[in-house]
Amino acid sequence: MKTKLNLSRAVCRVVVAGLLPWACVIAAEPTRTVILVRHAERAGGNDPSVGINEAGRCRAKVLAGMLSGAKVRSIYTSEVARTQQTAEPLAQRLSITPEMVPARDIDALVARLRARTEEGTVVVVGHSNTIPAIVERLSGETEPAIGEGEYDRMFVVTLIGRNQASVVVLRYPGCVQ
Repeated sequence: MKTKLNLSRAVCRVVVAGLLPWACVIAAEPTRTVILVRHAERAGGNDPSVGINEAGRCRAKVLAGMLSGAKVRSIYTSEVARTQQTAEPLAQRLSITPEMVPARDIDALVARLRARTEEGTVVVVGHSNTIPAIVERLSGETEPAIGEGEYDRMFVVTLIGRNQASVVVLRYPGCVQ
């Protein structure tokens, strides 16, 4: 019995000694979470000054409630009013000033997201044509296009180290009008 116990301890020591360097490598790179959503329902038209409608304001409040406990440290929007209005309730609740990155500058936004070293969650509010592209550049996974009337898809991208990521796609509710 004593021989088996000593052998088991020896095996455990070898396994732990073999895994310890990997634990240090993983610990050196913080895990970062990026939550990406399309702006809430728009009032009409595609002009950058067009904001969100009543259903959109309600959805933005639902989003703020959902993410208020998600350890959000940064929020990114585009220059378009509807992205800023969608992010506003969450930003106010958490006392965060959103950072604006032009919608056409996906590469700059992805570079900022990848360069972050602090732990915590980042929220990106974008557009039906930018969110899937950002998810693909962060994760390497191609996502289906977001439909014209689709406002409820939420992408949770977990960046692991420098070149790995996982993606979870969720739906979040709006409000009954």
